[in-house]
Amino acid sequence: MSRFQSVDEVYSALFVDFDNIYTRLTELDAALAKTFATNPQRWMRWLEGHALRMMYGDGVRRRILKRCCYLNPLKYQEFRPFFIRSAFLVMDCPPLTNSGKTNADIHLVMDCMDALAHVTRFDEIIILSGDADFTPLLLRIQEHARRSLVLSVGYTSPAYAAACSWRIRGDWFLSQALEEMREEELREDRLERPHEQPLRNGRGAARGLERDTPDYGARGEGRAEKQHVSISLPAYKRIHLLESVKQLVSESQVPVPLPTVAQMLQSEQSAPPDWYGAGTLRDLLEVLDLAPIAFTSEGQGFVYDPDRHERPTGDDQGERFRKNYPELYDFALKVHRLTDLPLFSPQQYGAVLSYLVDEVNAQGFSRNTTVRALEYRCEEEGLPAAAAQLSFVVEAVIRGGTRLTGGGKGGSALQLETVRKALVKSALELCKLSQILLDERGMDMLREWLQSDGE
Repeated sequence: MSRFQSVDEVYSALFVDFDNIYTRLTELDAALAKTFATNPQRWMRWLEGHALRMMYGDGVRRRILKRCCYLNPLKYQEFRPFFIRSAFLVMDCPPLTNSGKTNADIHLVMDCMDALAHVTRFDEIIILSGDADFTPLLLRIQEHARRSLVLSVGYTSPAYAAACSWRIRGDWFLSQALEEMREEELREDRLERPHEQPLRNGRGAARGLERDTPDYGARGEGRAEKQHVSISLPAYKRIHLLESVKQLVSESQVPVPLPTVAQMLQSEQSAPPDWYGAGTLRDLLEVLDLAPIAFTSEGQGFVYDPDRHERPTGDDQGERFRKNYPELYDFALKVHRLTDLPLFSPQQYGAVLSYLVDEVNAQGFSRNTTVRALEYRCEEEGLPAAAAQLSFVVEAVIRGGTRLTGGGKGGSALQLETVRKALVKSALELCKLSQILLDERGMDMLREWLQSDGE
């Protein structure tokens, strides 16, 4: 009898040889390589459901408790923050020889051996690398009665493939974990999973798992199974989430964009990256009973009150930002994901900062009162902006060194240019903390994004 028939979880440790996988992916498809490097949380969700049924049977889910990534900081420093943001321990492995050879493989092997002796008994070791030098390591993992999963892209040594318990086929990884997400990555941050992403439902049942059988994609029931998403959410936490979302919508005079909901739940409710097992915020909202609040995926996605709000359309600020400034939008999206700086359009930032200056000069500054006034002004002008986003902007301006005092308090008038410079200064500091390296072009784009005149 399999020891996994009576347990619910498989404990895993993941080790990523970034240089190896990224280089091989780039040779096949540069766009897919970028998806791998900039959104590890996405393909992590796929790994958490991959081959569970075939390896362990029903009723089992995978928990990746240890996540390590080894990369060359001289070549791939720009991707380091994305892995840190996805809860990876990133090990910098710079070149040690003139040929560019790093010591990533040695670090990976030592950490794997440590994992085998860890107080937490890892049931399996997942290695993303096609380097056949790891063959002895795979044999050692087998000697410790642990399973090993290996992802190799391109040619794989037969000895290397034979030494692992399960080889993750490169074409499956490309088509199921990366390629099906490309369309989403080209759109704005909709927080929506493509319909063929594996769903963790406590049984590891997903269409991606069905494909591991010879009748590749032949079953029709795979799609039906994907209609059900189970979440690991206590009743009290579910109530708190519902109350938070409903309150956010009730306090807004306009539909609330999905990124705003995400920012609020992550900051106020400490929502995890996998949204309590649902995978995405969109899937979580579809499981929760939001009535009378409604949800639509139009544009960037919105939650709204049908009795008070008009149904949102795709022609929103975020969509116009993406269409009118595609290069700047991609830059802003990256900064937003790593720093939480609101993904406003340049016009929105220009308007919000202008409203802030007007409010402070007229009424002085009181944090809560000023934010409420800004929210009301944005609603009047038809600019969707939640209190949490506006509060973030105000805090950023203050961190940038600007004292928000104006004519309303008897002081000298606050200048718009002063506020703009403070926001950029604060944004630069956030980028440094998030390890976003900005060259001269990046600096220009940051100013273009945050210092618009609002027209």
